[in-house]
Formats: sequence, C-alpha cells, structure tokens
Amino acid sequence: MVSLNAWPRIIRARKFYLFFWVFFASDSIAQERSITKIKAPNPILVLSNSDTVAGVGFARLHVFTADIPAAIFADSKQLMEIQWSTTYYPQGFGEEVKLCYTRPYSTEESCRAIYPNSSGTLFDFNAQAFDHGAYVTIYHRVYGGTPRYIQPAGVDSVTFRYR
Repeated sequence: MVSLNAWPRIIRARKFYLFFWVFFASDSIAQERSITKIKAPNPILVLSNSDTVAGVGFARLHVFTADIPAAIFADSKQLMEIQWSTTYYPQGFGEEVKLCYTRPYSTEESCRAIYPNSSGTLFDFNAQAFDHGAYVTIYHRVYGGTPRYIQPAGVDSVTFRYR
C-alpha cells in the first residue's frame, strides 16, 4: 500500500516521463525527413570531338553525420526516394548523365540514366539502407565541345527523402 505522502512524488515522476516521451522519444518515431545537397560539377577537359572519348565531370553529394538529427542518429533509416535536378555543359555536345547511389560506407554504386538540365524523382533505391556515409554521384559525360576546357552552366542537386 502506498502512503498518501508518496502520491505527489509518484505524480511528478509520471509527469516527467510523459514530458520526456513527448519531447524526446516521439522525435525518433519513424517520420519522413529530407536532406538536400547542392554542388556544381567540376569542369571537363574535352580531348576530342568524337563519339569515342568522353570527358567526365561529376558532383558527389555526401550525407554527413551533422545532416542526421541527433534524436534519430542510432535508429535504422530507410531511403524512400531521391529527387534530383541536373545542370548541363552548354559548350559541350553528346552529353550523357547518370545518377549513382552508394549505400553508407560502401563502394558499390547503383546507377540510373537521367537527363542533363532537367529534374525528376527516382524510386529505384527505395528500401535501401540510408544513413551518414551514403552519397549520390551525378556523372556528366561529354563527347565534344569548344573550348577544350568547358564549365557547367549551374549546379546539380539531390534531396534524399527517408524515414
């Protein structure tokens, strides 16, 4: 039997646990989140104007530890989609672009062809592991152009949606 003097202490303890759960534990419940990364691809050295030798520029967009909220840092995460937007090389021709996803701390890339100077959403990597250490690389292959050292018109960007 609990004495009457103990009830205020019990009620305070329950309020504390309720407060803790509402403000800390509820943040770790699986909810959708997103991280956006933006980077300009590097300039490309065009060695020839043919269909055989391509110059390659790329933008690698990393997910860092600081990008993940501390409350869910230790929880497992699942990738839902990757929204992308690409630039292009206006002085180049024959440009091909591909987006490659790399799981956290892996070296194996999984790639999909996309288009220069456009945007879209990929669901191809759904249900793959996602956390800090994951990254997307957007490769631009250009088969010719003038001048020999060509610059991108803008930036590439990706938004990782995960839970």
